[in-house]
Amino acid sequence: MGSAHFFLIKDLSVFLLQLEARHYGRNTAHCEADGWVVYSKTESNALIKHYSYSSHRLRQFPVTIRVTYELVEKGAPLKRLAASLKSLNARYRKSLPGWKTKRDPGEKTRRRHWRAIQRFLRKHAALIASFKYQSDDQLTEGNQSFNLQIASTPKEQTICVEFIKALVEAYTPEALVRGHREIDKPTIQRNGWIRRFASIHRKRGWSGREIARETQRQLREGTWNQRSKLQYNLSTNTISRIAGFKITPMSQN
Repeated sequence: MGSAHFFLIKDLSVFLLQLEARHYGRNTAHCEADGWVVYSKTESNALIKHYSYSSHRLRQFPVTIRVTYELVEKGAPLKRLAASLKSLNARYRKSLPGWKTKRDPGEKTRRRHWRAIQRFLRKHAALIASFKYQSDDQLTEGNQSFNLQIASTPKEQTICVEFIKALVEAYTPEALVRGHREIDKPTIQRNGWIRRFASIHRKRGWSGREIARETQRQLREGTWNQRSKLQYNLSTNTISRIAGFKITPMSQN
């Protein structure tokens, strides 16, 4: 279980009614031995949140409320949720216009991926709330760092941080940084084009030397990729190695 944080309330009865309305239940098996009365709820089958107060200090005013968290199965379900949200973010990011090596996707596709992210955020809103600073929370939990207190081990903290990173990206979908996919890296684009060009022209009966010379010309002039206009000056041996064929003395004649 992660470390606790505390906040103060004026009226315990009102607080307990609020917990009941949020479907928290009395946890008779947790922390009763040291005088703490605990109310718990599991969010998204991934996180158990505990609110508790000391039965020995009820006459004190205001009443101190303790909040603790417990990851289910050492964070395994939360890790799966983080991976799911990352996947949704990636699908939406890839549907944004501006990719180098493919046509811009349709508006319907982009909206569908965006709505999938919003459904995830709504479905797990209660879980997500535990990772956010609740500046307007009626229970006055004003502790901006409590989301990092959920984890009790370095491994659990890593899982929590990954989930938070996915949330940050999901809440700002229009401002996502469009990192290039592997296929959009210039060198990988170039090598892929060389292989495709060589394969097509070998089927047409071109010799290895002819393929290499034409490849060199298009790479030097930047005509191999009309969108990027990148230019390369590669040797015959390099082109043949990338394309997967050898230029033998016989084939050069």
